[in-house]
Amino acid sequence: MNQPSTIVYDCNASLGRRHDRRVAYDTRADLRRIMTEAGISRTVVYNPQSVSFGGLDGNQWLLEEIDGDPALIPQFVVNFATHDLDEVDAQVRESGVRSLRIFPVTQRYPFVHWIADPWLEWMADRGLSLWIPMGLQAEVDARDLYQTASRHPQVPIVLAGSHYSNYPVVWPMLRSLRHIFLDLSRFDIPHGVQRLIAHAGVERLLYGSDYPEVDPKPYLHYLHRAGLERAQIDAICHGNLRRLLRLED
Repeated sequence: MNQPSTIVYDCNASLGRRHDRRVAYDTRADLRRIMTEAGISRTVVYNPQSVSFGGLDGNQWLLEEIDGDPALIPQFVVNFATHDLDEVDAQVRESGVRSLRIFPVTQRYPFVHWIADPWLEWMADRGLSLWIPMGLQAEVDARDLYQTASRHPQVPIVLAGSHYSNYPVVWPMLRSLRHIFLDLSRFDIPHGVQRLIAHAGVERLLYGSDYPEVDPKPYLHYLHRAGLERAQIDAICHGNLRRLLRLED
């Protein structure tokens, strides 16, 4: 496949340097080139420096790196335990950001109601969505995720970078909580997408690349050869994220 047969929005990518190791690509020019090669029109991006150092500063660095590029959709990293909600609210209002990403395990706090409730109530009021990384080292305990998410059905939650090792959690979570979405960037299970659609429908599945950790092209190739209907490919590749973040064409 040289180019996808549909519009593609990537729901899971980072932009900028990491503090702990080098990555192959870390500039806006790098990302835009990879997007063009893969046929990706728009990408949700966060700054990895925000995770371990200066979260709010990292969010500002992200905006400066994007520099108004409409193809790049900024996503802020926040710490529910230590950041000031009023300060984050001001930053979100000024930037127009529509989604946040949290790293509870890395930042050493539990995703429990007595920490998360004020944030999730505020997010529901602002119409924001929440991304939580999964993968081999999930950023949240499954029991905490279920208990806290079930208290806030108005806040869509995207399980980002879900790995095949998360399958036992993802499968029942999608059926139990209708506001849970799944990023497919690491969901490498034979016939996995078809089984997810049969199990929970297509409306909450999102294409993600996990750039720069993963080349975005192979998974797009797989999606186009997974025997999906055109409407299902459209929904996964752009329609669901467009609806979730209220994006304009």
